[in-house]
Amino acid sequence: MAKNAGQILVFLLVVVILWAGGACLLVYTVSHPPRETKKLDPADLLLRTEEVSFRTSDGVVLSGWLVKGAPRAPVIILCHDLGGSRSTLLSSAVSLNRAGYPLLVFDFRGHGESTGSGATLGMNEARDILAATEFLKTRADIGSSRVGLWGIGMGAYAGARAALDDPAIVALALDSLYPDVATHLDRLVRSSVPPALRFLVPALGLIYKPFFSFRTSGAALAGSLNRLVDRSVLLIAAADPPDRFSEQQALYEAIPEGPQGSRNFLELKASVVTGLYAEDKKAYDDAIVRFFTTSLPRSAGAKAPAGKPIQVLER
Repeated sequence: MAKNAGQILVFLLVVVILWAGGACLLVYTVSHPPRETKKLDPADLLLRTEEVSFRTSDGVVLSGWLVKGAPRAPVIILCHDLGGSRSTLLSSAVSLNRAGYPLLVFDFRGHGESTGSGATLGMNEARDILAATEFLKTRADIGSSRVGLWGIGMGAYAGARAALDDPAIVALALDSLYPDVATHLDRLVRSSVPPALRFLVPALGLIYKPFFSFRTSGAALAGSLNRLVDRSVLLIAAADPPDRFSEQQALYEAIPEGPQGSRNFLELKASVVTGLYAEDKKAYDDAIVRFFTTSLPRSAGAKAPAGKPIQVLER
């Protein structure tokens, strides 16, 4: 009897270990995507760039391009999504650069040519952006007192968190922003599990959430967005899937609109995350340029150019 009980306990222990190991492996795979190794040449897009590198507060060395723009114009930082790289942002960088803006396009830690390993879905990546703004202060050829930021997915989340700590980031275009790391982690895990096994995701979460949470404590963003009251913010959301669209509408509602800033909500059939092609891509890039030329004019105190306003939705 005792022998049978011991065998059952050993069996249950093995099941728990395999279950926990599988959950941790799943999270590791999600948070350590393969590095994007394809590196484009900015010169092919007629961009004048300088290879730069800078170090974060925790010692990670980040690599990027500083794209030349009008002298002393405010700079815009471009922040890629999980699994991306600076090269994935170059096509949209062209439109912003044609408007006269210098740009900093860099690889997050664990991505592209930067050092580090893995991602925290925007938590440590916010440090990367703060390191970027500190680096920009060392450059005499650009205006670093007013900084713009355009981020996608993880880059949007990291950008919003960095803006909470750095008032120099005055204009933010945030594509596919999510409310917190746990919500996005669940989404990523679910998408990586075969549909027939997705009913197991809640049980897996009992294991992987504690494993990941020590790296992402204080990761909820929605409750802090009221601190962006004096910034100009553009949230970009794809109409599909509806649950994510509603999620981003709620984030939009959480941003107060003060006398010095503005909040804008742009609904598209798709975003960069969900896929943009041909005319949709041009409409997207035009909206990004229009937002920054309105909210981050190249000369401080300059009058914003006339044009079609960003679509604001109140639902």
